[in-house]
Amino acid sequence: MKTRFEGDRLLVIMEKGESVASDISKLLAMPEMKAMGTVLTALGMVKNAVVAYGRYTPGSVNYERMTLPEPMEVLGISGFILKSEKWPFHFHATLSDAGMKAWGGHLFDAEVVTFIEISLLLSDSRVTRIVKEGLPEMDFGGV
Repeated sequence: MKTRFEGDRLLVIMEKGESVASDISKLLAMPEMKAMGTVLTALGMVKNAVVAYGRYTPGSVNYERMTLPEPMEVLGISGFILKSEKWPFHFHATLSDAGMKAWGGHLFDAEVVTFIEISLLLSDSRVTRIVKEGLPEMDFGGV
């Protein structure tokens, strides 16, 4: 993985064979990484993408996970990285297979096939997650 911090922006290139989840963990360990990152844009190609659909019932969520083994184009990733949280990233991804069929959902991990280029907006805002009706929701500490 290659990174470049520029003020409140972070440019990331995840490289062939790397794990998205593992690379996020490495970002969190970097001293330049701020408390929160917001994905501005992301593109590239992955395989073995672990995506999920959140099945919501009153008071809980159950993620129905699916692994997409074939190479998929990353059409976009949206979401947040919260450095202080146990599960530090919440990403949604839209992926396309070779037939140009779109797949999407919560992105838990994927293996990089070519590269993934990501631009993040960084912030020192102290944001946490609290569970409301069974779902982890951002909390701004009463602000």
